[in-house]
This record gives sequence, structure tokens and C-alpha cells, in this order.
Amino acid sequence: MSDTSDPILRIEGLKKYYDTSSGFVDSLLGRGQTVKAVDDVALKLHEGETLGVVGESGCGKTTLGRSILRLIEPTDGNVYYRGEELTDVSSTRLRRLKTDLQYIFQDPFASLDPRMTVGDIIGEPLDVHGIATGEERIDRIGELLETVGLSANYTRRYPHEFSGGQRQRIGIARALAVDPEIIVCDEPVSALDVSVQAQILNLLDDLQEEFGLSYIFIAHDLSVVEHISDRVAVMYLGEIAEVGPTEAVFSPPHHPYTEALLSAIPEPDPLWEGDRITLSGTVPSPIDPPSGCRFHTRCPRIIQPDEFDLTQTEWRSIVDLKLHASDAKSVKSLTTTEEGSVDIDLSAVSNDQLDRLVRAEFSLPGELSDPEAETILSAAIDRLHAGEIAAATDRLGAFVSPCERHSPEQYRSDDTHRIACLLYEQGFDSSGDSAGGTDAVVEN
Repeated sequence: MSDTSDPILRIEGLKKYYDTSSGFVDSLLGRGQTVKAVDDVALKLHEGETLGVVGESGCGKTTLGRSILRLIEPTDGNVYYRGEELTDVSSTRLRRLKTDLQYIFQDPFASLDPRMTVGDIIGEPLDVHGIATGEERIDRIGELLETVGLSANYTRRYPHEFSGGQRQRIGIARALAVDPEIIVCDEPVSALDVSVQAQILNLLDDLQEEFGLSYIFIAHDLSVVEHISDRVAVMYLGEIAEVGPTEAVFSPPHHPYTEALLSAIPEPDPLWEGDRITLSGTVPSPIDPPSGCRFHTRCPRIIQPDEFDLTQTEWRSIVDLKLHASDAKSVKSLTTTEEGSVDIDLSAVSNDQLDRLVRAEFSLPGELSDPEAETILSAAIDRLHAGEIAAATDRLGAFVSPCERHSPEQYRSDDTHRIACLLYEQGFDSSGDSAGGTDAVVEN
């Protein structure tokens, strides 16, 4: 699909922040913190396409979907539906627009009112928007049930009488009741068995073809996203890391985060011997996201500066040590094993012994391939042996990646594919300077 065609939905600079202060006093004393759940997201959805949004749990996918339709109010940014700004319309106008914009919720068990019959659940949007009454309403509900593969005779039943897949079909029928143009599907198959997932995905495909629907399909399962999506946006810690046509994003993956996600897809072959990419550490907190590229704290391809000449594995391990040292309360917390922390008495452990412990914990060789880097590392371990964590952290501060200092722009790989990674910025050197040659973009 052409990236230059007019989109049916356009998202610009969308943000959703949450204030974690517990009250007025916290705010007054500056104790409140801000969770940046969605941070400056720009996307486009074209008519008749499915845009997949994928990422780890907690990356902001659901918050993005709900902010787009104003199920929760965004903090900043703009959302345009056919040129009309949704973020600035009145509640009355927004209610009218909701006939064109619908949402399918993740949990088919929680999203249906257990006190209402199926007929009332599907009929409620017809009542709210004044679409049908009387016999016309009854016929419409039966037609919707049959459209999603259920019997029209189910109208008097309650949600607890159905399986998970059937409940999700009821949720889909409810979304279709107002004849929408866009449906945000929030992990609609994640709570279902694999065999049922396939049925729901095929149903969504059939409905899209029959009614000309456009989907934003939110998921954490890349194999599902690959099956159903025309384009894919990969999300990490509230930001878009990569977006483009499905085949461009998946074959081969470009952004290191996308590459790691794809390597985690289970292989059905028990004899498969491919490589799994294991990311360092855990997802950082959106309260205090990392500087520069937010993925640099875990990236297996983090860029090293010109002054060092280390292997990629050595560089990743050194950055891990630096990050751990900056958070460590003691030398003991830096030397952990699968069984727990090593009980270190610095007065009884020699500098060489501590050196071996630290290197073993962070998979560092006995001597780094770069002499200058080895000198810095050895000096930092000397400070650790003296019990001086702050001084050791200062020494390790010499290891600074450009990825820590510079936030990557969204750059064009081609007319339809954008990647937010310094590795793909033409002319970028490890000093952080960009010689140009690529076009920054503000929307995807």
C-alpha cells in the first residue's frame, strides 16, 4: 500500500503520561513522578489495511489504542479521522464519531456485562446511537450474530454460557453493530486457545474483506501479527522503534529490538538449532526511561565509541557492568550467581579474586581485546576492591556509547519503511555527529 496515499487515520505526536503523585502534598514537595506510557507516537492507518502494533508487555500498546479513540484522554498530540481532529472535538461530536470508530477488548470474559443477555449487549450500541428499534433491532442483532458465526437464537443467553472464542465473537458483533470503518483490536486472541485464535483471525480477515474495515491490531505475538497485518509498528517503552510493510520489517528484521522479538518466536521443529537473542537486563521503568535510545540498556548491537576497539560481546558486557555499578549499593550486589549474591569480605578477598568474580558475572574475558579499555576496567575493579562504588562507577563512566547520548530520529529505509536506530542513520559516526543524507520524518 502506498505510504503517500491519504490515510483514514493519522496520529501525530501522541502522548499519554500518568502522574504517580498520591496527592497535593506529594505534588507540592515534588515527590510525584511521571509515567511516560506513550511518548510522541506518530502513525498512519490507510483505508482497508491492518496496521499491527507489537511489543513486549508494558510497552504502551494498549494505552496507545485507547488514547487514539479517547477511551482515555491523551496528554498531548493529535489524532485525525478523515481530516477531523478527534482530540479536540466535543463529547457530543465524539459520540457520533464512535459509530465509525470501535474497539475490541482483550479479555472476552471481562469485557461483557455478565448481567446482560447477548441480545442486550449487541443491541446497546444500536440503542445509544438510535440506529434501530423494535423488529428492526431484533433482526439486526440476529444478523450480527450470524455474521460472526453464531446462531441468531443465542440472543437470550448470558455470557457465562459461552466459551472464550464465542464470547470474543460476541464482542466483535458488538463492535460491528454500528457499521464502523475502523476497529482497534486490542490483543483480541491472546486469551484464547491456539485453535480458537485461528478461527477469530480468519473471521476478522473475512469481515475486513466484506465490510471494507481498517484495523489497528495490537498484539505481543509476532507470528499472529505477521499473519494478519499489512504493516507493522514495533513499540518499545512508549516509542515506535520501527514501522513498515510486514515483509520489510520481518524479512530480515532491521531494528535490533525487532530482531530479538522475532528470535523469540517458538519453532515447531524440536531439532531446530537456530540462535535465540537474549536481551540484557529487564525493561526499564517508563517513569525514568534511559537517555538517548531507550533500547540501549538491552541492545545486543549497541554502538561503541571510536576510541575503543572491542568485540560486540565485550562492549555489551562492559555497558552491563557500568549500568549495574551505577545502581549497586555494595560490591556484593555486583557479584551474583544463580544461587544468589556471593558473600564477599573485601578484607579477605584479593584484588585478583574480585577481578575474576566480576569478570565471570558479566561474561568478560580475563583480558579485554582493547588495551585502553582493559586499563580502565582494571582501575574500576581496583576501586571496587577498596569498597569505593562511586569511584568505580566514575572510572566506568569512560565507557559511553553514542546510543546513550543521542535519541535516534525516525529515518527512511525506503519510501515505506522507517527505523529509529543510530545504526541506520546515514553518515552517523560514533562521535554522535550526523553527516546527513537521510530524511527525518514526523509520521509513519
